Amino acid sequence: MNTNEQLTERTLAMGLNRPVAVVTGGNGSIGRAVAELFLGKGMRVVSADRQPPPQDATPSGNDLQMHYEADNREGAQKLVEALPDDAAIQHLVLAAGIYPEREFARISEVEWQDCLDINLTAVYRLLIATLPRLAPDASIVLISSIAGLRGSKGHAHYAASKAGLLGLMRSVMWELGGQRRINTVSPGIIENRMTQSLRDGAGTTILTGTPLGRYGTPAEVAAVIDFLCSPGASFVHGENISVNGGFYVN
Repeated sequence: MNTNEQLTERTLAMGLNRPVAVVTGGNGSIGRAVAELFLGKGMRVVSADRQPPPQDATPSGNDLQMHYEADNREGAQKLVEALPDDAAIQHLVLAAGIYPEREFARISEVEWQDCLDINLTAVYRLLIATLPRLAPDASIVLISSIAGLRGSKGHAHYAASKAGLLGLMRSVMWELGGQRRINTVSPGIIENRMTQSLRDGAGTTILTGTPLGRYGTPAEVAAVIDFLCSPGASFVHGENISVNGGFYVN
């Protein structure tokens, strides 16, 4: 039995022929916080990530762990094929991404392309692959960044990829049809492993320039994503919500 057949068997056993939430980067800090919110509501969640779940993660029969490589051309299709034929995707949260640091003049074409492949092209592939499986009132949330709004010194390829998500979202919103919605969330400096180097080097400047005087948490970003996926946001479509403590106001 191959990997896809095993995943299909497990999802059938879990009753995943009912609506599910799919979270890429589901074992990263923000993705995990989102998955845990959904699981806490009794939802069935497909946590797709190249990393295994944290050791302290609470096991749940509703949490289907799937290995997902965002830079793999076949990754999106494999994810969709692992679901039962009649499983509708209610929530699609695309949080997988990388945050490389390099001075612009030293970014190689390979590094540039790798960043865009994982942060932007992988999102395009997943949207294309999942469109036929979306529930009639599905909610899609893409994770952009403050860097996509204001740029980021030393992260030009990252900023370009995140700005691209905003343009993608604002274009796809016209074509989803029905009551399906798509929005983006743009976190500021969040206290997690991805931003550790930035906080170590420029932490004082960041905190001085943030009216709330602190970094954000993955849980605070997840709460906004949860809202965008809720009935309370049923008329929120094509919007970008910044979660940055006032560090940048667009």
